Amino acid sequence: MGAPGLPREERTLSALAASCAVLVFVVVAASAWLRLAAVACPAGGCDGFTLADAVRLAHRVAAMGVSVLALVIAALAWKTPARPARRVASVVILVLVAALAIVGRSSAGSPPLTVVLANLLGGLALLAATTGLAVAVRAPRGRLPGAFAAALALVVLAAVTGGVLSAAAPGESSPLGVVHRAAAWASLAGWGLLAMSAAPAPGARWAARLAAALLVAQIVVALALPGWPLARWLHNLLTSAALCAALASALASRSAPREVSPLPDRATVRT
Repeated sequence: MGAPGLPREERTLSALAASCAVLVFVVVAASAWLRLAAVACPAGGCDGFTLADAVRLAHRVAAMGVSVLALVIAALAWKTPARPARRVASVVILVLVAALAIVGRSSAGSPPLTVVLANLLGGLALLAATTGLAVAVRAPRGRLPGAFAAALALVVLAAVTGGVLSAAAPGESSPLGVVHRAAAWASLAGWGLLAMSAAPAPGARWAARLAAALLVAQIVVALALPGWPLARWLHNLLTSAALCAALASALASRSAPREVSPLPDRATVRT
């Protein structure tokens, strides 16, 4: 995906960002589990949600790991050779971690819808930021192909509207529900086409295929298991994973800018 001669500091930064993204995914998964468990079983003891204590512990440990890694990533991003985008990304990650920590203190019990939305959408943003930094360090710098940018925008739209629906739980026939379903089907079609096409780089091809497979899985879960208590939780996780794969594919598809060869000197052209 990136140049084989990548400096050690940049390889370390990419690895740290990838590790942080994995921990953020654990936090997102645990948070969604606890939120749905509180709604489905407010008194505790429901089948399928009996692991709430273990999930809560995993959430706390992963959140602490995210906080530590965010600080290390920021320090390393400012230490490596000047890359403004990486430094901005590290600051964004720190701000999101701090904001989610503040929101987390307000989410105990029965938090209002705004707090739930901030927690959910902030988690998605942090997941995207850490994944993007991990891939961008290794990917070539250049313009994002239009097809990948459009397909990525559709996945983002589906993930955001799905998160709002999950938090607010409006009717499936609501306008937001229609937008969510349309974005989900359109993103599946887009990434299906990109997965079958000749992507600019092998990493972009494999990530596009993974994104398409995850989108198929989340649509199957939504259609085949509508009454299953954990179906919405699994649907949300598959959407989050598809967002990461789509972002990785889009960043890996960037083509490095062409170098303009200098014009030959007239004296050397004459023979």
